[in-house]
Amino acid sequence: MKERLWKAVVTDRPVSWSDDKKADPEVEEWDAINEAALETIQMSVNTVHLNAVTSVDTAKEAWDALKVMFEARDNAQLLRLMNEPSSLRKVDEENIMKFMSRGKMIRDELAMLGNPVDDNTFALPVMSGLLSEYEILRTVLENKKVKLVMSDVTA
Repeated sequence: MKERLWKAVVTDRPVSWSDDKKADPEVEEWDAINEAALETIQMSVNTVHLNAVTSVDTAKEAWDALKVMFEARDNAQLLRLMNEPSSLRKVDEENIMKFMSRGKMIRDELAMLGNPVDDNTFALPVMSGLLSEYEILRTVLENKKVKLVMSDVTA
């Protein structure tokens, strides 16, 4: 059933050479699939997105409208996440593993948004968020002649 409805999103409406919809079974079938797919999309979205999917005529138009909205949200989230590693700070009551876990969550979210960050690029700003009690570790790692990996910071 899902594959059948998806057809309305990924295919264009067949061209009908007749003014009578009933005269072309292929067009009639596509219209029925489109209607079901559009209704499914409309019933599945949050009310905040409802206007975007009710002001269109096809499931493809509804899907494209949602895609644009969610890509914009992903870009805003990506921008926020890209700035987080440099502002990540270890708090006093937090152990190093918990601190690094917070850093790893940020890195994982970046990867899920299609922007993976290599260990060295991520470890450097995270390492700067360590407190003064980790000054020796930070100095040693900053002066390594090889690229850092996150396990170096937690070692």
